[in-house]
Parts: sequence; structure tokens; C-alpha cells
Amino acid sequence: MFPDVPGLDINGLTYKYRTVKETDADMKVSVGNLNSAGDGYTFKEVDDWSGMPSNTIVKTFPIPNIPIENWGDGSITVEGEGTVEDAVVIYNFRIDECFDPQLNPSCPGYIKPVPDLPEIEVYAALEDDAVLDAIDTEQDYEYDEDGNIISEDDNEEKETRIELGLIASENALTLFKTQGQSNIINQMNQQTNIAMYYNSAINGGIYDDVASLDGGSISDNKKGLRNNLAQQILHEQMVDMQYNK
Repeated sequence: MFPDVPGLDINGLTYKYRTVKETDADMKVSVGNLNSAGDGYTFKEVDDWSGMPSNTIVKTFPIPNIPIENWGDGSITVEGEGTVEDAVVIYNFRIDECFDPQLNPSCPGYIKPVPDLPEIEVYAALEDDAVLDAIDTEQDYEYDEDGNIISEDDNEEKETRIELGLIASENALTLFKTQGQSNIINQMNQQTNIAMYYNSAINGGIYDDVASLDGGSISDNKKGLRNNLAQQILHEQMVDMQYNK
């Protein structure tokens, strides 16, 4: 019996046995293994011992990786005169990692698996009868800028302030209407009346020049005369120097 291991296949076989017979007797020994369908052999070897003395034989055969599913019952049969003793059959096997391509990404035919995403049921609040019953109320609430519910007291106070404001506006308009249009025009004209500037006069007359010189004459400035004379002499000297005089 072979172990029930997925991916197991046979890649070699060794058998050993000892014959007991007369040397002149005819004898054939068959070592075989039926295939799983039962209509033939997956492996079979026949040893002819006719005219040979008793002896022990050991044989080894390579097997081309035949899957374990193709192997059936094994047997050793004798044809002729003689017997077989101490018979042993050894199967060499391996595990084919690619018998299922999905076990190893390097196997031919490997398909990258797609994760099985769970189905998520989306909760629709507006389809929940309990939610609809909770929000289906006759009373409508008002909210302030911060999202807080405005109570009825706040609404009454707000309405009172609005009414007072409207009353004050109406009073102001009434007072404004009592002023006649003519009064308003007169006040505007007073702000822009410039006739008063044309009628203004400046008090004054003719102012004569009455300046006089005490003594009747102005004497020469002797100090200034000396300075002028000194400058004249210096100028003449500079001119003479230019002409090397």
C-alpha cells in the first residue's frame, strides 16, 4: 500500500529476492505492479532462472516519475519448479510540488489568486423604520449658528426685538415725513448761499509816502572808500604781474 499523499510519484524501484530450486529445473520469476485501471502493468520485470542454481538477485530500475494514482497492486509470481524467499520491493518516490500549480508561483499554470472580498452590507439609515419614526415629527426646530436648538423663549425674545426695531423705524420715517420739502430745500440753500461774499467791503483809503531824511544829506563812508582804493591798487598789481612789469 502506498501512502495517501497528494503529489506523490514514483521515480525508482528496487527489488531483491533469493531463489530455491534445482539447477536443472525450469523457473521464471515475474516482479510486477498492475496499473490502477487493472488492465495492464505499470511495471513488470521477468527473471529466467532455468538451468541456473539457486541464488540471490538485486535489481534497480529508474521510473519516469509516474504518479502514485497510476500504481495498483504489486506481486511476485513463480512459473516452473522452485520458490522465492526473502523477497523485498522498494519504491523510490518524490513529492511533485507542481501537482497543484497553485502551491508554488513558479509552477506552470500558476494563477495569481484573487482575494475573496467579503460582502459588506451598507446600512441605509433612511430605510430603517426606527430612524424614520424618530425623525418624522410634527415639530420643526430652529438652530443657531453653533447648531444648537433655539428654544421657544429665545424665539419670543427674538420676535420682541424685531417688533421694537420695526416700531422705531416706523417712528423715524414718520418724523422725517413731517418736515416739509420746502424746509429741507431752504436748509440746503443756506449751506450754499455765497451772496454774502459779494456784499462785503474792506475799510481803508490812500496811504501817502511821508518818509524824510534827517540832516538833508548822506555823508560818504570813508572806510568803504579806503577799501575800494585798496582793491583798485591790488587789481592793478595783479595785471602788471601778468605782463611781467
